[in-house]
Amino acid sequence: MPIIVKTTAEINPLLERVRTAATRTAQALARLMAEEPDGLQVLRRLKFTEMAWHPIDDRPLNLVEQINETWPYLVTLKALPILFERHPEAGGFRLNLGTEGGTDIESLSPNVVAAETFAAVHPSNNGKLMKEVWKLVRECPEAQARYVFFSAPGFQHKRQKSIEGIEVWSIDI
Repeated sequence: MPIIVKTTAEINPLLERVRTAATRTAQALARLMAEEPDGLQVLRRLKFTEMAWHPIDDRPLNLVEQINETWPYLVTLKALPILFERHPEAGGFRLNLGTEGGTDIESLSPNVVAAETFAAVHPSNNGKLMKEVWKLVRECPEAQARYVFFSAPGFQHKRQKSIEGIEVWSIDI
């Protein structure tokens, strides 16, 4: 289900939910490490048991899923203040995270903003940056402003460049 964010005041409570989920999982990891001496069994439980938490929804996940969802959620949430500041005409934003279809961030006012988000070890790994750029080129040609926001170690929080008329920003989380 998409998340609707109409004001910047709604961002911090969502960030707090991500932090709370991470804390709950860290506590579960500490308990697991205290009770399970077999490293292979630890890895099995991390991959196959629901001992972690969804970053926003209050529901269990396995640790691998939580890790894979947490960082894109954080990039998306940290990108919102930039979009609110630059596009007050957007009317707020729809976040299509996880398995939701559509671009990761869409303005509530049609065709004002479309954005994709991701986290990676490096933005060029597996051609991820260019895949996101080309997705916006193909699927959102009518959007007035298009962005790709990413987080990767060693990249500061700033505008990086434009590719095909799409602004690329790094988000330091």
